[in-house]
Amino acid sequence: MIRELPAYARVYLASVALLALLSGTMLARAGLPATLAVNFLIVTGFAMVAHSFPVPAPRHQSYQVTLPFIVIAAASFSLLQLVAFTVLIHAAEQLRARRRWYIQCFNVCNYFLSAAAAGVAYRQAVHVLPGSLVAEAEAALAAGCVFVLANRFLLAGALWLARGLSPARSSLFEPELLATDLIITWIAAPMLLLAVILGMWTVLISSGPLFLARPALVHLLEGPAKASQAETRAA
Repeated sequence: MIRELPAYARVYLASVALLALLSGTMLARAGLPATLAVNFLIVTGFAMVAHSFPVPAPRHQSYQVTLPFIVIAAASFSLLQLVAFTVLIHAAEQLRARRRWYIQCFNVCNYFLSAAAAGVAYRQAVHVLPGSLVAEAEAALAAGCVFVLANRFLLAGALWLARGLSPARSSLFEPELLATDLIITWIAAPMLLLAVILGMWTVLISSGPLFLARPALVHLLEGPAKASQAETRAA
């Protein structure tokens, strides 16, 4: 239960939830346009499948191939659609992962805040850069970087206060693992370009590499650990 957490960890979780609420209020005033219902269903459906199969990692972490879908949602969805998207992908994950309720609530708030920041970065980049497909790709890359960094900073605070894992010990900012998330996220750039040129239905095709990337990510995270265990047994 949440009472198991230190008081300052509970305050941190409540603060993140409050910040998510305030961010939602600010986005509501911006009046973001909604995408078509069919586009929402395509992106959200694929994201739910991807998010349902996280890759476990050491130190209370997991890695997802959902990140490009989140960038597309941040760039294309209205506030209500983004909220629904965030809740639905975590509801799908909860059906398999069965995380504690307060952990999943924090995850929803964390992802929403990070996606909201990514959406702001995307729209600002599109506004500043000259209108072209290259600008769309650059804006998607910027949004992806913002999401990954914001998500990890918020998670780092939770792990430090709730689990006693400092940012250094949590490995959240190790170059190799940070690069893994960024590479996966940057797939959003060609996916978003295809969606802009041909329509959101192209996500049905362009998302293929993400589902192929999951086995590689499993090998990246579990392979060295198994090799180390084998060496220990042999010794």
